[in-house]
Amino acid sequence: MRHARSDDMPRVDEIAIACYAPIQRSYVQMLGEECYQAVRHDPQLTWEERKTGQIRRLFRDHPEWVWVLEKEGNVIGFVTFMLFPDQNYGHIDNNGVAPEHAGKGWGRFMYQHVLQYFRKKNLRFAHVDTGLDDAHIPARKAYESVGFNRKVPTVEYWQDLQEEEPHSISS
Repeated sequence: MRHARSDDMPRVDEIAIACYAPIQRSYVQMLGEECYQAVRHDPQLTWEERKTGQIRRLFRDHPEWVWVLEKEGNVIGFVTFMLFPDQNYGHIDNNGVAPEHAGKGWGRFMYQHVLQYFRKKNLRFAHVDTGLDDAHIPARKAYESVGFNRKVPTVEYWQDLQEEEPHSISS
């Protein structure tokens, strides 16, 4: 693990796009294409541009919060995080392992290093959030494997108001 450098960012972009593609497909499947297109942030951008933009903005503002995982001289994963010392916690944010290296414990390895860093910063708590859909199963398993054990389940509901009303208002 090491701090990312500017020349790592194209590879980080590639890994992020590969890792988040199944999640985006899941969102489209759950919401439907029209709802997904209508409610997404920055609709002028593709999801790939939004995701890589998030990571690059964090790198621009806090390069020390973007780490890469290197194996034999090649970047095979990345993890971003944020520190909230006034609130005594760190947050693991965007992260991923190249698909050809997935399922081999590299995510767990990265999270362990970030959590150790949080401890060295004398933080009390660590936070991460993820989806409950099948596309997020690997992430949930990896987070649980490093000790994340306090869950706050949440569900988002959407409705297409042009579809027939399931319940009419009684007068």
